[in-house]
Amino acid sequence: MGVVNLHGPGVLGEYLVKRQLAEWIPDDIRRQLTRHTHTWVQPITDFACLGTTTERISWHGTCRECLCQLTATIETEGAGQNNACIDEVGHHFHSTLSTQAETSNDQQAGFSATCRGRTRCCKCALTASFGLQLPVIEPSMCTALSNARMGMHSHHPTQGTRELFGTVSTLFKLIKNACTGNTKPIRLHGDAPRRLLKFDAACNHILEIMGFELIGEEFHPPEIVRVAGEALDNANPSRDVRLTQVRASLLFRRLESARLELYAWAGQIQRQLPRDERQALFMPRMVEDTLSRTLGTFNYQRAPSGKLTLLMATTGAVDAKHTAAEDAYRALGVLDDVCDALVEWAYTRLTGEDQSDDPVFGPHARLRFDSLVTISAARASKELGLLVANERERGMVATGAIRSACVALFGQPQSEVDTIDSDTVREVFLARVAETSASKVRMELAEHLAVLADAKQDAALKAYADNVLSSLETSAEIELGGAEGVAAWKGKVDTWEQLPVGLKNIGNTCYLNSILQCLFSILPIRAAVLSYGDNKTWNEELRLGRNDGGRLLTREEISEALKFVQRLKHLFEALVTQRVEGWAAKRVRTSSGHPLASTTAPLAVAPDRELADMLLLRVGSSTSTTQASSQQQDVDECIAQCVGLLVRALPPPSLMDASDKDTDLSGPGDTWIYKLLSGALEVATDRVGAESEKTEKPLNEAFLNLNLNIPGEAADINDCIDAFFAPSEISSDKHNPDAMDTDTSQSRADTEAGQMVRRSRLKNAPPVLCMQVQRVQFDMTTMRAFKINSHLRLREQVSLTPYLHFDGAAAAHSRRHELQQRLRAVNEHLKALDVPIQTAAQTDNAQVSVVSALERVQAFMAGIGRWSELDDARSLLADLPQSASFITSSAEHISSQLREMSSALSQARQQWEDELRSTQSELERIYSHVPQDTTAYTLHAVFIHSGHSPEFGHYWVYVRDYVREKNLVRWLKFNDSQVSVVDSSEIFGDTPKQGEESANPYYLVYVRTSCIDEMADFGV
Repeated sequence: MGVVNLHGPGVLGEYLVKRQLAEWIPDDIRRQLTRHTHTWVQPITDFACLGTTTERISWHGTCRECLCQLTATIETEGAGQNNACIDEVGHHFHSTLSTQAETSNDQQAGFSATCRGRTRCCKCALTASFGLQLPVIEPSMCTALSNARMGMHSHHPTQGTRELFGTVSTLFKLIKNACTGNTKPIRLHGDAPRRLLKFDAACNHILEIMGFELIGEEFHPPEIVRVAGEALDNANPSRDVRLTQVRASLLFRRLESARLELYAWAGQIQRQLPRDERQALFMPRMVEDTLSRTLGTFNYQRAPSGKLTLLMATTGAVDAKHTAAEDAYRALGVLDDVCDALVEWAYTRLTGEDQSDDPVFGPHARLRFDSLVTISAARASKELGLLVANERERGMVATGAIRSACVALFGQPQSEVDTIDSDTVREVFLARVAETSASKVRMELAEHLAVLADAKQDAALKAYADNVLSSLETSAEIELGGAEGVAAWKGKVDTWEQLPVGLKNIGNTCYLNSILQCLFSILPIRAAVLSYGDNKTWNEELRLGRNDGGRLLTREEISEALKFVQRLKHLFEALVTQRVEGWAAKRVRTSSGHPLASTTAPLAVAPDRELADMLLLRVGSSTSTTQASSQQQDVDECIAQCVGLLVRALPPPSLMDASDKDTDLSGPGDTWIYKLLSGALEVATDRVGAESEKTEKPLNEAFLNLNLNIPGEAADINDCIDAFFAPSEISSDKHNPDAMDTDTSQSRADTEAGQMVRRSRLKNAPPVLCMQVQRVQFDMTTMRAFKINSHLRLREQVSLTPYLHFDGAAAAHSRRHELQQRLRAVNEHLKALDVPIQTAAQTDNAQVSVVSALERVQAFMAGIGRWSELDDARSLLADLPQSASFITSSAEHISSQLREMSSALSQARQQWEDELRSTQSELERIYSHVPQDTTAYTLHAVFIHSGHSPEFGHYWVYVRDYVREKNLVRWLKFNDSQVSVVDSSEIFGDTPKQGEESANPYYLVYVRTSCIDEMADFGV
């Protein structure tokens, strides 16, 4: 769906309900009654009327504050389409809500005016039309009647409220009767009407507005009521026609609107009365939630322990000045109780939908970034803080930082930074630097200069600021560290103390950064890339002879691949150099009192943009971080692209015969890269179920990664590998599995001949084994991709020995399967004991399990004997047909039986819990037993995707760090620029980390245990 068809910035679905519709105040009402937000109510019971209207309204509510009426009609675009956003984000609505009432014939005829609105979800075909009808009884009329009644009892406000409620509730009953065709007039001198209505100017005005006419000493209902009464006469031959005419009448519709308004008004008034004086009829239903359910917006993911904090109370001023946090949530179109992932999603989505001249660094982008910074700070959110840091790295600056930079350099804030000439900024900066000799102050001024350079998007000024910062820091280190400076520390890096360097996010490249960090940690790849230029490892002479996909690579393709290796080398060198210099600089600063000695800023370098372009990423100065403007790939796609480029850059093998015209077109399988990363399967196809089973000749299949499915809600990595190697049924047409067989006789013959089964075994296991967890699936019903967020239990070591044979998966899985089946059965038994029981008389939300219920009933029955001895109980028992002894003995018998049942269930629980522990222990022993042979693998890297939907999310990678000299192992988390040490439980936990249920393993890298020292290393 194109953004061109949308109106205004989008908001999450529930924001439309809780904010936009709740604050949709027509101009006419705003001038009379400004201090409120809509609180929608509906009658607790449906009122009798002439019949249902011809137009079906999906939702209807009346505001109890201003008496406006909101109608919502759900529409769809296109028959047969699926119109629901079923993911955790929900709808993203773009709305137009007019605050000016439309001019129509209805209004000219006296019917209340209506403001129109419309909303459309940019993710699906759902649209909704809204009508906000101005009240028949205007706020000024309500104020006049309230003043008249309360003024009569200024000394007793509660009595004034009683009088007001009596008048309004009576008016409601009159209109309600009129809507059913009751034509009885109201006598001015009747006792009850005079006492309740008073017939003063304020009351008479409301009656006249509703069409009642004063004739003599009586108020007569509108003429349409008499017509309605005649239409209801069963003897009337034209009954249906007349009823249709009445329903369509503007005056009758006006009466029905006034009835709902009076009902809501009466309900609002009686809230101020004592509880014992309130009438159940006028206790309306609060129906905001029903509007949410009608629109399908209520089911969004909330922040852990998050509770909706209303930005404005019901009586709060809509036009009042909001806090910075409130404005930030409004700018992103989210409620303040949404989870961090939805805040991030909304931020990136709005950037992608921005149609301004500069959607990345323009005024709208800065407003969004300011909002993101404010929300991140208000929540103290680590996840949002990382997003802010990534955005800052790509050049986004907050308005507050710009203001501080202007004050530091110019002495006062500047309204328009873009209007300041870059040369002027540079001259002012030099003047400020000349005024001080303190290194710390100079560096702060240089940082302010960098902020203004980013704000102006001036590449030359940005390069100048970077050079100044580097020069200031280097000069300070040389001054403080002696003549040798940083160079004296090179070669002395403590790699355990000095963490590796992070990678900056240059626009939706979190997954690229994760891949590059993983490749850097694989020693053979890093060593080969860093050796570029030796004219041995790579095809720097552009010799022909290597093929790709059965064709000879051209020199242009080889040159492009070499350019990729060259840029990858520059990046790897920067990661090494930054780590060394970071260590050296920190030591110099600490020992010499450097002004930046206490800095905790992470070391990070930015990947080359052309390097990213080569991996099919659209990044650049005009690129945002959204999915809409830069294409996010799967990790396996990006890794395959990396491997493909590296293979293309390798030299071809020697020619077999220089005189032979046929060149040896060597494929990638002979390269050291494929031997490092690629394995081979042997696949056999069997026909089972036939009279004579037949096995076709096994075929070899190469793989770069094993595609693993998750077999259950909470699975172990070993279960996934078992499922991969398990036999699977395939189509009988091996040449074209998707072809339709029109030969029914042949089809029957194939069926009688048996089913084709695919079996596989591991023929060759690579030193570095990659596995992709197939979390993204496609729902054929909704025609949408969705993500499986089931927890996957990882193992530090796995063994592939069972899968060297065709029947290995079954043999390895048999005992585990038996134990898992038993675990499920025991868990079901234990779960059944805790299932809450529900009774017909249960009105509260208390949930009682069957065991607790038995214990309570047993305790009650045991107390019947003591109760029967009480005087009140004896008099009660005397009137019963059964004797007291019969009742007490029956209670004792029931108590005894219940005690036996409770004891039996308690014993069973204990046995099941013991069996559960023993089964889990045995299963854990099986999982943990890994024979240390050539097929034993140790987990090296885990790619994590955080997000409930495949449409959005964030990647990071955990990498195992082993310092051989100290024989120490730890896990590092590479999250773009942030590199941190984490506990191994974060990777190997039995359950997902609280608050990160959608962050789960997506891609795994295992290294052969016997050669892990030569394969994995983070040294310098």
